[in-house]
Amino acid sequence: MITREAIRELAQFESPEGCAISFFYQPGTPQNQSHREEAILVKDLVRAALKTAEKEGRNGCARDDLQRILDLADQLHGNGGRAKAIFADAKRGVWKEFNLPAWLSGTQLIVNNRFHLRPLAPVVERHPRVVVCLLDRTKARLFAFRHDEIRELVDFFNDLPRRGRSDGWAGYDAGHAERKVANDAMQHYKFVADALLEMHDRGGLDSLVIGCRDENWNEIESQFHPYVRQKLSGRFRIDPATASPEMIREQVQLILDEHELNRRHGLVHEVLGEAQRNARGAIGLRRVLRSLEKGEVQTMLIGEHLKAPGSECSNCGHLGLKQHSECSICGQETRALEDLADAMIGNALRNGIEVVYIQNDPDFEKAGNVAALLRFRADQNTAMKMAS
Repeated sequence: MITREAIRELAQFESPEGCAISFFYQPGTPQNQSHREEAILVKDLVRAALKTAEKEGRNGCARDDLQRILDLADQLHGNGGRAKAIFADAKRGVWKEFNLPAWLSGTQLIVNNRFHLRPLAPVVERHPRVVVCLLDRTKARLFAFRHDEIRELVDFFNDLPRRGRSDGWAGYDAGHAERKVANDAMQHYKFVADALLEMHDRGGLDSLVIGCRDENWNEIESQFHPYVRQKLSGRFRIDPATASPEMIREQVQLILDEHELNRRHGLVHEVLGEAQRNARGAIGLRRVLRSLEKGEVQTMLIGEHLKAPGSECSNCGHLGLKQHSECSICGQETRALEDLADAMIGNALRNGIEVVYIQNDPDFEKAGNVAALLRFRADQNTAMKMAS
């Protein structure tokens, strides 16, 4: 599977000769078991890319990698139901393969100056490092959940003392035993909470999902450090002792889907509101491009239907809305771009900017299918404003 770190590394790559190859394979439903249709599609894409590369004078540096992908076409055979991404540049010794969830829009092949990263935005965004914690007064189970796969990390008990047959004189012994049990349970919860905080501090906790009985939740939540509580995506009701990995996976996926949908709607609402107040919001292609260039952007929102041609300066990296032959900033030569969105995503990833993929949001589509939440507004950082 691919990580954010790997995508950032790919975003840094550039091929001046235009021989960076990006291949995305999305398994389909074949008409027969031979997967012949998939192989034919890949071969057609490779032949078309070879023809285009030859026409544009890039045949030498791209041919070996394209031939390698062509040879791979007969071996895919559905790829076990998973999608695949390959990034290659033979001249610089680059060949990277990644298996992905089968959520790509389709099989495609692109040969360009930079790797084509737009198809990866929704895949990685939907797969943070999730820790699932099943917990009750006597048991805790921790799972790692990522890319639709769940793996148990640790399973431990807290053996609470059993009460005897007698409650003792006037129930005194019973009350004492109950307080002892409650105290042991709280120590158990604190131990688990400390383990989760340690995972957070090591950078291994992007999201937390809790599975427990409803009657235990208040006791459990009270032990979480505020940093851990901020990572909580939701909880579900389950018996930790009997829960199977499949049961857990289904519940966690439902919670994560709902949490992510709410987060995206919240981001869209926040950005549009900030833009209306002339504050920390930018909407529309021209405004977002300007904010990217000024280093103002904290989070960039890209719509699934955004596609606009433009240009990129080979010297300073300036992105322009029009396909001019010269850069309007430094006057150097530019290269035409079929889709500015891909270049914007690459720019954002190289600069550590969060990219959020927005689907099926009418308000966002009306705003131009692109927006940004800003860290600051350069045009408002005047001495007068700062003094006030």
